[in-house]
Amino acid sequence: MQPQGTPENGYLWQRVNSQLSSPSQPYSLREALAQAQSSRIGASAQALRESLHPILRQKLELWEENLSAAVSLQVLEITEKFCMMAASHSIATDYGKLDCITAILMSFFSRNQPVAFWKAFFPVFNRVFNLHGATLMARENDRFLKQVAFHLLRLAVFRNDSIRKRAVIGLQILVRSSFYFMQTARLRVMLTITLSELMSDVQVTQMKSDGTLEESGEARRLRRSLEEMADEAKSPSLFRECGLPENALSAIPEKFSENRWSWSDVKHLSDSLLLALDASLEHALLGSAMTVDRYAAAEGFYKLAMAFSPVPDLHIMWLLHLCDAHQEMQSWAEAAQCAVAVAGVVMQALVARNDGVWSKDHVAALRKICPVVSNDITAEASAAEVEGYGASKLTVDSAVKYLQLANKLFSQAELYHFCASILELVIPVYKSRRAYGQLAKCHTLLTNIYESILEQESSPIPFTDATYYRVGFYGEKFGKLDKEEYVYREPRDVRLGDIMEKLSHIYESRMDGNHTLHIIPDSRQVKADELQPGVCYLQITAVDPVMEDEDLGSRRERIFSLSTGSVRARVFDRFLFDTPFTKNGKTQGGLEDQWKRRTVLETEGSFPALVNRLLVIKSESLEFSPVENAIGMIETRTAALRNELEEPRSSEGDQLPRLQSLQRILQGSVAVQVNSGVLSVCTAFLSGEPGHKATFTGTAATHSCTPGIHGRLQACYSSALPFDRRGRSGVPHTTCEWISVTNCRVISLHSRHSVRAMISPVPEAAICSYNL
Repeated sequence: MQPQGTPENGYLWQRVNSQLSSPSQPYSLREALAQAQSSRIGASAQALRESLHPILRQKLELWEENLSAAVSLQVLEITEKFCMMAASHSIATDYGKLDCITAILMSFFSRNQPVAFWKAFFPVFNRVFNLHGATLMARENDRFLKQVAFHLLRLAVFRNDSIRKRAVIGLQILVRSSFYFMQTARLRVMLTITLSELMSDVQVTQMKSDGTLEESGEARRLRRSLEEMADEAKSPSLFRECGLPENALSAIPEKFSENRWSWSDVKHLSDSLLLALDASLEHALLGSAMTVDRYAAAEGFYKLAMAFSPVPDLHIMWLLHLCDAHQEMQSWAEAAQCAVAVAGVVMQALVARNDGVWSKDHVAALRKICPVVSNDITAEASAAEVEGYGASKLTVDSAVKYLQLANKLFSQAELYHFCASILELVIPVYKSRRAYGQLAKCHTLLTNIYESILEQESSPIPFTDATYYRVGFYGEKFGKLDKEEYVYREPRDVRLGDIMEKLSHIYESRMDGNHTLHIIPDSRQVKADELQPGVCYLQITAVDPVMEDEDLGSRRERIFSLSTGSVRARVFDRFLFDTPFTKNGKTQGGLEDQWKRRTVLETEGSFPALVNRLLVIKSESLEFSPVENAIGMIETRTAALRNELEEPRSSEGDQLPRLQSLQRILQGSVAVQVNSGVLSVCTAFLSGEPGHKATFTGTAATHSCTPGIHGRLQACYSSALPFDRRGRSGVPHTTCEWISVTNCRVISLHSRHSVRAMISPVPEAAICSYNL
């Protein structure tokens, strides 16, 4: 390349506009400089420059730029020749790391260069890495590679499209060299680190006219560059445009026999960097809303932690930010999960280095507490050893520190089964060190933890660690949340009205004059195309967690489903809620018209998680007919009654049933005040009156049993009523037995004719011969 103007060709010394001719203003830059020097204007070069006319000053800057480009091109040419001679061993060099080449390349990157220079630079850059890739990509040159990666990403943000495209080629050359001369995981770590550092220099957001934030042009150009890096279709034309052969990426270096270039690996690397960019952008766009919408703030920290997970230091930093955010919200279980995740990162690095007291089994045990902890032990942690970052700072003591923090936070959440599992991971460390005092403290804590678990199991009031709510978002103003459903985990004292008020406060502040917020008051199925435009809808429904072994197709009501059995690890990823409906469109109806829809939701991950809400990824529905509804109600009351009569009490020698619980069940079964009981079921389905649509047509023998059923139920009601009013310890045990027996017979009698597929057929003679 020849510079546009030099003192020899006189380009810069041509006479300027005649309007500038005056006794005080020379006609050329040479005359101006000579006059300034003769008059000794200013004692420095800066003062001399400022004394020039603006147009002459622009000419001076142009001349300096061309001179700099000419010098840079000469140095670049010499560097290329030196690399070629060193590769052919025509010359000897004492620089084991090729310090002379790396220093020159970094000098080129660190200075502003014209477009013409970059056009000539990247072919030389490609040749240098082809010839000396093994040396330049070695660990000894990590600082050089990290700086090169940073400057290439910086050039990928440039507004000049020619420079930006060449930066994309530079990134592809680095990735190609990593396939042959280093671990691709290590380059991924370097690029992730440099992207994180670049985010502090690049303005990723800009202000719109309405005062809100949006993605900046720099962020869009960086995103485009990272996408083009993995675009196989555009790559040949891009290389051809930049003066490189189209097959430059698939060319095999010397001493190698196979092509290792993989577009799938490049795509994986590009997606990883784009994930980090999106997480950084989303966090920046929150701005002041972080103080209002704590859920979005926590998700922002979580996405940053996951996006920068290839770098242990950055991963841990964002996890700790997330832990602090949860503690501010008093979300103790979620904060504890963050501490467990940090401990998991440290333990994985130690196990990968065989440097510690833990093994893969301990990591697997930790994964049962926090599924975010990866179960695959790889060498990627050691690949993260880059200057200023690395797994060498992760020690056994730091892992124990975060395990103890998790134990403290789980205790505050009263999730003691997790505490026991965590302390069992700490004990091997103290055993290996023979720290008997610490071992004594751990076992004392274990004793207290198991006593707390025993207390939870024996409590007459079922233990509830949290409440769960399904929240549906409908409206374009919600952005990415539109038409999505989430399950929220809230403290156990948060009721439906509380979360409605909280979410209304969060999202009302985001509405403008053209949009309003409306909360759908029920759990019916929402048809998005029938909603009013300009209105944003929130549908909030209380849901119940589903146990692993629970029969979701059971007709029983779920009011007692979580109250029995021992307290297990309360990890849930499925939830359900029941919605009453009738075929005529009404929500509520009589027993003979009341249908029930059971909706089962599956979330993306399990609770407790690192965040307070999880996306619903699957939804299924089951429908129960009115007769199935009624049978399920009777089955539920019968099972609850038998459980109260037969289950031993917590105190030794006390086998009497809990009177308060028994009274509550009796009120809901026979002497009902609000919900329908067995008597109403019989009236609706067994009365034989033509006014009841659900009346089935049985045989004469069956109908002859109906008066007996009504008579027995009336007797049960009469016996239970005095007990209900007295509330004393004199329990009419026969009444309880009659209620249980009668409930079972009603189910059998009805199922014989109406639900043959649900209960095995019972001979009609056997039903009617039972002593009613």
